[in-house]
Amino acid sequence: PTMGYSLTPGIPVPPPYYAKHSPGKGRGLFASRFIPKGELVHDGTVSDVIFPNDLKFREFIFALPRDYACDAAEWVWMQQLEEDGDYHLLMGINISALMNSGGAEWGGRESEMVNVVPPSSYSGKFYATRDIEEGEEILTDYDVYYTKWSLVGLGEK
Repeated sequence: PTMGYSLTPGIPVPPPYYAKHSPGKGRGLFASRFIPKGELVHDGTVSDVIFPNDLKFREFIFALPRDYACDAAEWVWMQQLEEDGDYHLLMGINISALMNSGGAEWGGRESEMVNVVPPSSYSGKFYATRDIEEGEEILTDYDVYYTKWSLVGLGEK
């Protein structure tokens, strides 16, 4: 499932994770090898889609079969790409979309569960915050990006 996605464009080296079932969460990503603290685990700057506006996002979603549209709608977030910049709709369209959250919403202490985050809310690069053992689930914090859908033309204004 990681074929076709590489952390470095043009160099066919798959990311250091694979997909499998995550108890209580559905699908998830798991370390395929030991990942040392500080290693780049996912680079969304080379793989995430940035929709130019809410109309293009809606066109994309409504063009998908219903089952796929429901999944795809779960893989969207809003993000500023630079400080004080506009908010954009982004979507992970590769295996990275299966990265689960281990933040406070899961009832755990974030420092114990989350092991991959970007260095800032403007970044799409996710780094290991601690050593991650082979077979351990890769968990980020969905709350790292501010969410108010009306800022990107979705939801109530």
